[in-house]
Amino acid sequence: MKTLSYLHIGALCVVALASSACTNTNNTKQVYQPDDQLETLLSKYNVKASYGIHCQGYQGVVSDCGRLANDLGALSMSYPQHQKIGFTSAIVYHQVGQKIDSQMVLDRLLSQQNPMSEVAILRSQIAMQEGNINLARTVLERQVQLQPDHPELHATLAATYYLEGRYKKAEAVIATADRLGAPVWRTNYHLGLIHEAQSHWAQACHFYADTLDSLPDHRQSLSRLLYLSDHPECRVAYSRI
Repeated sequence: MKTLSYLHIGALCVVALASSACTNTNNTKQVYQPDDQLETLLSKYNVKASYGIHCQGYQGVVSDCGRLANDLGALSMSYPQHQKIGFTSAIVYHQVGQKIDSQMVLDRLLSQQNPMSEVAILRSQIAMQEGNINLARTVLERQVQLQPDHPELHATLAATYYLEGRYKKAEAVIATADRLGAPVWRTNYHLGLIHEAQSHWAQACHFYADTLDSLPDHRQSLSRLLYLSDHPECRVAYSRI
């Protein structure tokens, strides 16, 4: 299945854990108690907000993701309206393979007023992984109405059009994300994917090379350039790296 995801799940978690936008400022006592409990719980499992939660792959440093998922689920039940706790539990549920639990938590959070944008992004990414493009787009469009200037929402929305083969629309929505301040290397990489899907080899390789100019260690762009290097149109772009 083709993929065009704007934020990886680990990156989403970094954004969420570092953000205080989801706290409720109406009651100071209730704000800091759950936040402190979340921080204490994550510290117990060697999770640092600046790195996010990684239960999978070479970055996996969490001491026991299964127990962390259970503890976060219990904390989320204690504070069902707390967006950051709920989102963090959904992240870990997803990473340990408890996808139904993750979706249930995300749907609960989305039903609240002013949900975090990261909640909508993750829920839409899961929907896209399951092939439910309509649900992904519905979730994102609803969130865009609440936060129209959020670049990650627009870039993730572009993925829904990309997966349907609606490349012109995907490119237009990526352009909106770019105007709103999305990192240039991200938009260039995704434009590369869009053009590659259309067999526009020169344009695709141009955007992959531009991505590497901005972020030299971006392995996905390097991989795509190497894969396309047999195309004459890509040799100039490949020679830049």
